[in-house]
Formats: sequence, structure tokens, C-alpha cells
Amino acid sequence: MKALSSRHQSNPIWRFLSSIRLAVFLLITLAITSIIGTVIPQGESLQFYLEHYGPDFFLVLKALHLNDTYHSWWYITLLGLFSVNLIVCTLRRLPFTLKLYKRDSLSITPERLLRMPFKRTWKIRGDLDNISIQTIISSFKEAAGKSREAPDVDGGRLFLAEKGKWSYWGIYALHSSILVIFIGALVGLFLGFKGSVMLAEGKTIDHIVDRDTGGYIPLGFSVHCNRFYISFYDNGEPKEYRSDLTISDGKEILRKSIVVNSPLKYKGITFYQASYRAIPEASLRIVSPDGRQTLLDIPAFQSVLWPEARLTFGLMRYEPENVHGRPAVQIWVQNQAGRVKAFWLLKGNEREFNQGKNSYRISLANINERYLTGLQVKKDPGVWIVWLGFAILIFGFAVVFWVPHQRMWLWVGRQNDKTLVILSGQTNKNRLQFEKNIKKAEEALDSSIGAQK
Repeated sequence: MKALSSRHQSNPIWRFLSSIRLAVFLLITLAITSIIGTVIPQGESLQFYLEHYGPDFFLVLKALHLNDTYHSWWYITLLGLFSVNLIVCTLRRLPFTLKLYKRDSLSITPERLLRMPFKRTWKIRGDLDNISIQTIISSFKEAAGKSREAPDVDGGRLFLAEKGKWSYWGIYALHSSILVIFIGALVGLFLGFKGSVMLAEGKTIDHIVDRDTGGYIPLGFSVHCNRFYISFYDNGEPKEYRSDLTISDGKEILRKSIVVNSPLKYKGITFYQASYRAIPEASLRIVSPDGRQTLLDIPAFQSVLWPEARLTFGLMRYEPENVHGRPAVQIWVQNQAGRVKAFWLLKGNEREFNQGKNSYRISLANINERYLTGLQVKKDPGVWIVWLGFAILIFGFAVVFWVPHQRMWLWVGRQNDKTLVILSGQTNKNRLQFEKNIKKAEEALDSSIGAQK
């Protein structure tokens, strides 16, 4: 192990990867880039960044993928380099930890015990019989806990009560937890997805739109919106919106109403209530040249054919209140030749439009608002790995900061025609608690030795 360690120390690549300076640099860089990823909105369209940050910074943002910082190649590279640095530092420290863990704390002399930070000695004139010595030893064991014995150490008997020796491995729990969290994040990145969908009442979808690529992601099952509910405050702000969804996979599997903080989960895919959109549905009254009236309903995002005149109508824009304080819609009309006209209709007003030799009168009979529910959809198979990593992280922190390695020795032997009793101790953390523990042992020995004098 020593030979291997010395060869690594002479390797410049090993020294670089195990450098504490590299670890500090990577931590600072990751912190700064994480702040950038928080300040700059993530996952928006490229047009959004061009409009908000201007053409110059837009080029930098696009080249460095700052619109998706945490999935960019350079951010993943930083995480990978930090992981390698962590692994190499762990391997570099491992021989020292093994040496600490394997050392025999009973291989110690009375002289070294007297140099410990916590110590107390008693000198008893004359010899003590076995019963008296056993009484002293029993008092120590009762106060210090379970102990081991080395029967002949410099002519005396040595006892060791040791706790928390395993705590040296707490730092490795910390290191491994960070790696487990990184692995969980990568699993979610490469095997999961994030997307969204706008779903109208009564409609069913079996795919979503990928947030990053804009492509379709099949779900493997169907989602149907039975009903969308929304309520408003007096000032017109939305108070609560809720979607009643049904999951079907050949047959109805699950039905649930979801709100902002209560998502629906199925087959590892989570549906969050994220937004809504109001869409108009216009009802047009068309009067033919012969006086016949026709009501034509035109939903948003759809075109409707009027068979009588072979005209196609569509809805372009909707204003709930225009300058006259009344609803207005902008519609388009296309004839068989493909020619398109567009014009505005104000509720309560009628206008004429010509198609060939025919003149038609058209008006806005009614306008209704329907709602689309906005769902964010996420699949993250690595989330349980990340939670496991955080559990290990908490455990590692608890061990590193609160679990000490405590050792307490008792040596009983003869020196200079006297019976000498040495109580000694050592701890690597939590000195105040250890002082209480060794004080308790002192008091027990005081009582036991006082009875022998």
C-alpha cells in the first residue's frame, strides 16, 4: 500500500486530480455557475432570450447553453471532474484511515498514558490482593463500559474502553453520498424527461412536447381532461385552478383532480398543474343574399367549412374588451381558390363582405371562453437514487461532526514498591462530553481506591 501510494505521489496527473486546490476551484466554479443558472430563466424559447438579453449576449448564451445550464456539456464536465477529484482524494486518504482503524490501542506503555490530555494517577502503598484489584477494575468497567485487557504491560494489567472507532469512515459516507447524488442526477438526465402539454376539456392525449427539443414524447397511455375548474379573487386574479384527469390504458385506470401542489403520478410519470389558458369560441351569424341566416361556431385553433358558400372560416384574434368596451374577434375567410381575407367583427355591429358576385352580411352573435389546462410532465427515475444520496449525506454529517472516537485506559501495576493506578483518556472531538465521562470514571475509582487505603 505504501509503495503504491508513493508511486501515485510521483505521478503529476495523480497529484493534480488529488489536489485540494482543484477541489476548491471546482466547488467555487460550480457555485458561480449554479447562481447563473438561477438568475437566467431556464428552458425558455430562444426568441425569449434574444428579446430579453439582446443579440450580443444571446450568442454567448446560446454557445454555452446558459438557457439549460444544468444539462449543458460543460456543467456535466465540471461535475464529472469534481467526482474524479473526490474519488482520487478518497483513495489518497484511504491508507491513512486504514492505519488509524487497524492500530491496536492496547499497544501502549504507562509512560505514554501519562502524556495523554486526560489523565489521573493514584499511588497506593503496599501490595493489593486480587480482590482489591478486581474491585478497582470492576469500578472502571462499570463507569467506562465494555473493555478489553492486555494482561502484561510493563508488569501491570492494561484495560481499554473504546467507543466510536468506526467513525473514521464517516468522511467516506460523505464522499460517497455526493457521488450517489451525481449518479441519480445523471440517471434522471439520460433516462428521464421533462415536457408539457396544453389540454382542452374533453380532449385526450397520448404524448407530450419535450421541453428541450420540442419533439413528441409518447407516454404509453392516454390522459383525458374531464373538466377544468377555475375560481378568481374579486380583483380578477386566479384563486385556484384544478384539472380532473383520467388515465386510460385500454381501460380506465385512474382518475384524480390535480391542483398546483397535488400532482398525479402513474408509471413513474408525474403530471403537475402548472398553468391555464383562456381560448375563445365564436358564434357567427351569416345572412345570405336571399335572407337566410346561418349560425356558425368557430373554436380557436380550428377552421370550419360553410358548405353553402364553400367558404372556410377561422378565428385569428380575440379581444374581450376593445376601445368600444365590447368583445371583438378577428376572423379569416378563405374561398375555393385559396384567397384569404381577414377582418374584425365587433359584437353588436354587422358588416358586409363580398365573395364573387354575392354579398353576405356577418356579425358576432356570441363569444364564449373555454380553458386549456397547462400540465407539466416529468419522469425522473433517478429521484430515489438522489434521495438515497441525501440520506447517506445526512448520516455522514452526523458521524463526522457528532460521533467521536473515544478511548479510556486503566493501568494497574507496581512501581517503586507502590501500587500505581493510571486512568487516561483521549478523544478526537466532543471534549466536553468526554470530560464528563472520564470524570465519572475518576469518581468511581476514587470511591474504590479510597476503600483500599
